[in-house]
Amino acid sequence: MNTLQTSNKYAPITIGIHWLTVILMVAIFASIELHEAIPRGNPLRGAMEDWHIYLGITVFVLALFRLAINLKMRTPPITPTPPSWQLLLSKLVKGYLYGLMIVAPLLGWAYLSANNEAITWFVIPMPAIAPVSEGIADFVGEAHEILGLSGYLIIALHAVAGLYHHYWLKDDTLKRMLPKTS
Repeated sequence: MNTLQTSNKYAPITIGIHWLTVILMVAIFASIELHEAIPRGNPLRGAMEDWHIYLGITVFVLALFRLAINLKMRTPPITPTPPSWQLLLSKLVKGYLYGLMIVAPLLGWAYLSANNEAITWFVIPMPAIAPVSEGIADFVGEAHEILGLSGYLIIALHAVAGLYHHYWLKDDTLKRMLPKTS
């Protein structure tokens, strides 16, 4: 067991990365919703799209780092242990969320590449990852949007499940991921 991890809680680095990811995901969804709400021609609309891209690439990088950390850390057990179907569902949702954090940014990046749009991560120019093609742009753009929309549902399911475990089942599912309180 890692010395940074107690037996009944995630390691502080895992907790920190989890909540940073939550904040970034909220910002990603907010930026694209604001983008859609702002009239065309308004410079703020473009700024919201830029922030959506910056944050998406940030989540992609963070997800890879998070995956590496989580592969080295042991998942603390839930007390009391839930039924096996809940543990399986939890693994499936976690896998889907990792897919969302890794695949959705790659699809967005491929969409911009296929549209021959310059891509920057804040001030860092990023290479194109797809050839310029209207067909590819249409396909990956649609896939990016569908995956993003499904993210609303899966993230909500994840949050509701944590609250359900905490308030209804009264197990330590949520407590394992909360920062230490004195």
